[in-house]
Amino acid sequence: MAAIFDGIKHWATRIFAFGAGFSMVLIFLIVFCNAFIRYVFGSSLAWGDQIPVFLGIYGVMFGTAMAYLQDRHVRLGVIVDFIPERPKRALFLIVDLAVIAIGCLLAWSGYLFMASRGGMRISGMNDLVGSLYEATGLDVVKLFGTMAPYQFAISLGGGMLTVAAAIKFVERLQEPIHSGNAHVSPQEVS
Repeated sequence: MAAIFDGIKHWATRIFAFGAGFSMVLIFLIVFCNAFIRYVFGSSLAWGDQIPVFLGIYGVMFGTAMAYLQDRHVRLGVIVDFIPERPKRALFLIVDLAVIAIGCLLAWSGYLFMASRGGMRISGMNDLVGSLYEATGLDVVKLFGTMAPYQFAISLGGGMLTVAAAIKFVERLQEPIHSGNAHVSPQEVS
C-alpha cells in the first residue's frame, strides 16, 4: 500500500512540476519570439501579448499544487515553530482538510466562471484562431478564441490543489508522532 501511495505522490509531483515548468518555457519562448519579431519586422503577433498571461495562470496553478505537495508553500513558520509537536501535527491535518475543501470550492467556482463567461471572445486571438481553423478545418480550434480554455485553469488548479492536499493529509497521517523534544539533538539529550 505504501508503494502505491509513494507512486501516486511521485507522479503527482512530476505532473505538477512539468506543468509549471512547461508553462514557464512557453511564456519565455513566446515573449522572446514576439520581441524578436517586433524588433526585426516592426510589428508583433497580436496573440503574443495575451497567451503568456493565460499560460502564467496555468503555471501558477501547477506551481501552487506542487508547492503544497512539497510543503514549500507560504506559511507563518515563526508562529508554528513555537507549537509543540502533537498540536502542530493536528493543526497541519486540519489545514490539509481545509485546503481540500478550498480546492474543491476553487474548482467549482472556476467551473461556474467558465460556464457563465467562457463563451466571451478574445479579440487578439481572432486572427490566430481563424488561420488555424482554415488550416485544419477543425471546429474545436474555435474554442481557443474564447475565454473558456483559459478560465479552465482555475478549475484545474482547484482540482490539483485538492489532490495535493489529500496526498499531504495521508502522508501526515502516516508520519510517526515525535516527542515534544523534536528540536533537541541526540547530543543535547545525553
